[in-house]
Amino acid sequence: MSNRDNHNSIFEILDGMMFQLSKTKKMFMIMILTTLIIPPIALLAMTSAYDSPFNDRFEKRLEDRLNEQLRNGKITLAEANKIKSQFIDQHRGQVLLQPAQLVIFTISLVWLGIGIKQWVSISKWDKKYQKFKERQEQVDKKLDDYFEDE
Repeated sequence: MSNRDNHNSIFEILDGMMFQLSKTKKMFMIMILTTLIIPPIALLAMTSAYDSPFNDRFEKRLEDRLNEQLRNGKITLAEANKIKSQFIDQHRGQVLLQPAQLVIFTISLVWLGIGIKQWVSISKWDKKYQKFKERQEQVDKKLDDYFEDE
């Protein structure tokens, strides 16, 4: 086996690998979509659309506690309303600024960024591979025409 045959077989092997990668590109794109893009979007939607379930429980416990204090005569109705408005207004003013939501939001954005980066990277690679295949076909056609003329 000559050195030239070795190079041809290596190039053929590499070409075969590239062809297989191109064929599995759709599967890679689906994997990127389902693992790196859809989940963070879902997490972002959930954290921004819904409040923490603890807020409702907190308001219920606050209401019960204030009613108990009112019945015992320890506070007046005006004081109870003032306390209630202070706590409830304080917690409702923070939409995405709660620590748990910020952590989820940050992780989701990073995850989404990685997914989009991978999507773009594979798309660029596929475009380059398609150009390579077109050029390879043009060169093969020119070589075939050249050898047919001889």
